[in-house]
Amino acid sequence: MRETKKRLPDDWQSTLNQLGKTVEEKGKNAVIQFPLWPEAKRGTPNSFLRSALFSAIQSKDRRWLEDEVLYSQKGITIKFRGQQLNQEDLTLWETLVHLARQHPLGNECFFTAHHILKALGSKSQGGENHKRLHSGIMRLAGGLVQVTHEDKTYFGPLIDGGLKDEVTNHYKIWLNRNLIRLYGDTQWTAIDWDQRQALKRKPLAQALHAYYSSHREPYPVKIETLRQLTGSRNKQTASFKRQIKTAYDALKNTGFLDDYKIDGNVVKVQRTPVLSYE
Repeated sequence: MRETKKRLPDDWQSTLNQLGKTVEEKGKNAVIQFPLWPEAKRGTPNSFLRSALFSAIQSKDRRWLEDEVLYSQKGITIKFRGQQLNQEDLTLWETLVHLARQHPLGNECFFTAHHILKALGSKSQGGENHKRLHSGIMRLAGGLVQVTHEDKTYFGPLIDGGLKDEVTNHYKIWLNRNLIRLYGDTQWTAIDWDQRQALKRKPLAQALHAYYSSHREPYPVKIETLRQLTGSRNKQTASFKRQIKTAYDALKNTGFLDDYKIDGNVVKVQRTPVLSYE
């Protein structure tokens, strides 16, 4: 004999349906914010720091990428579509996220171009810097990234979009709520902003600073691995070795490294001790 499924009374069913909608709506409206790192830091996902997503190339050397799998540390997978990003873009993205960190993700964030440029450490508020700023924001909004780290995947733009008032130079910018997936307890690093600023216009040094910042006690790394992680196009090992030596010297000068040693094709570094994990 077939068992007949009992139907709930209409008023009960209606109540359950409404409860389900309420729970779903509360989930959508939940306040989601970035971790509140200190003013002197910039919170950045380790997946960005341990990959070639933000390469150490000059702006003139950018390429257009079409769903290209970018080199990354084991455990991280990154695909990118759009104009290639570099360390200048990482500095801008870190700045926008830093300014927006006290606002719920998904909400509108209001900035003036002057405020952003000042936060970037720009000493000039001229027209060229405004054009460069807008181009950078457009590049971050136009690129599509897919990041998989610790069984969680984010895909979408690094900036959801925005509006600009051409008269007042005020920006309204949105950041995707799902970016929070890249900020698990052990998935992000607080970058020392003064040190990064001291390395301005030294993209290879900035890329190495970002990479090693995400490791409290860095392990030895092959030079070829560093070349791929930084997105360098210099395929001459001897030449790249000279370039990273210059970059490591810059890291020592900022106080980030105590020492480093290039042993054949392997680099060993000793970070300056920090009080807590960054």
